[in-house]
Amino acid sequence: MGRRDASYESLAGSSFTRHRSAVELAGMVDLFCVFLRSDEDLLELLYDGVLKALRPGAIIVNHATGDPAEARMLEKICSARGIRFVDAPVSGGRPGAVSRTLTCFVGTTSATLDECRDLLSSHSAHVVHMGAAGTGQAARLCNNALTVSNLRNVVEVFSVADTFGVAPAKLQSAFSHSNCGSFISDALGTKVTPTIAAHIAELNRCDVEEFTAAAGKLRLDVSALRAWAIGGAAGLEEAVLRLVGDGP
Repeated sequence: MGRRDASYESLAGSSFTRHRSAVELAGMVDLFCVFLRSDEDLLELLYDGVLKALRPGAIIVNHATGDPAEARMLEKICSARGIRFVDAPVSGGRPGAVSRTLTCFVGTTSATLDECRDLLSSHSAHVVHMGAAGTGQAARLCNNALTVSNLRNVVEVFSVADTFGVAPAKLQSAFSHSNCGSFISDALGTKVTPTIAAHIAELNRCDVEEFTAAAGKLRLDVSALRAWAIGGAAGLEEAVLRLVGDGP
């Protein structure tokens, strides 16, 4: 069930049943996948009737990024009602979703993953079992932190290269064939264009803060990593403009 009519456009030409509510859908399936904005939204959905509507033994798969501790709590809530919970956040963005080449970080038992692997593989080229409930979210947060930290490296190096008199766009092209090439370097100016750079930067900042908050619950001090990564998000727009030739 999609909340917006536009969500059904990609199903044009396919046979499907559109249910009137998430509760109605939950009562008809054994595998219930959700992708909401936050853990709070998911908890509200479950308590609004979805949890009662699901049959014992059913599986809930949460594809959104969230907090590892919240995932473990959700797993306990579901388990108490005989429902299995899987945290399975994905990475790869819209391009990965369209091409069905996402990476899926999975937190659940091996047996439960086996039951839903075919479905996960329908949109993810890489389905990786990270461990028990919560580890999928932990892996996703680490992925985000490393991504934005790498972005800071690219921002700083491209800025220095520009001062050296080396065009960042040419450097990017060379890097894509060298041992320092990376997804982040290749994405700037291509997947991340000037039009969407500000939006991506805000998402990057949110990613870093989610990672920091989760680490804080474990009393881990990641302040140095946070500060470095936030600088990457702050410099994203300028880095993209440098690459397309409109920057300072």
